[in-house]
Amino acid sequence: MEAEDEDEKYLQECLSKSDSLQKLISQKEKQLVQLETDLKIEKEWRQTLQEDLQKEKDALSHLRNETQQIISLKKEFLNLQDENRQLKKIYHEQEQALQELGNKLSESKLKIEDIKEANKALQGLVWLKDKEATHCKLCEKEFSLSKRKHHCRNCGEIFCNACSDNELPLPSSPKPVRVCDSCHALLIQRCSSNLP
Repeated sequence: MEAEDEDEKYLQECLSKSDSLQKLISQKEKQLVQLETDLKIEKEWRQTLQEDLQKEKDALSHLRNETQQIISLKKEFLNLQDENRQLKKIYHEQEQALQELGNKLSESKLKIEDIKEANKALQGLVWLKDKEATHCKLCEKEFSLSKRKHHCRNCGEIFCNACSDNELPLPSSPKPVRVCDSCHALLIQRCSSNLP
């Protein structure tokens, strides 16, 4: 009987220990599942971080490239600005030179005209003879003893006193000489257009 009691007690203890171990194993399995779940989450989170880090690196590389391009464009822009300033300077210098040449050309043309007029007057190519004129070239009134003939020293034509009552200096004569109304108006206009 004592042996049976001893065996029963031992069996009870073994069953109790088995239940405890079973409970412990169950707890450990649950912990293992939880740890595996946590590890999986950790791995996914780490993967996400690595992907984000790679995106940041790509974005940073892109920004660096854009920065280099902006620096290059800025240098090119500054060079173009310098070139533009130089071209403007050259343009203004050439425009000034052209203006000076234009002024000299105008002066030369006027001198040529004056020389032509002086030459024409000296050569007497258009100096009309008194007997060839019977009427005033401008008002067309007939000459008579009271309406005398007068030569215009600029064009050489013959006019009455009323139509040639002007005096101006000419290239052929520094002193004022008689000129007709038409030549007087023309010479005055030419003179006023040459004034600065």
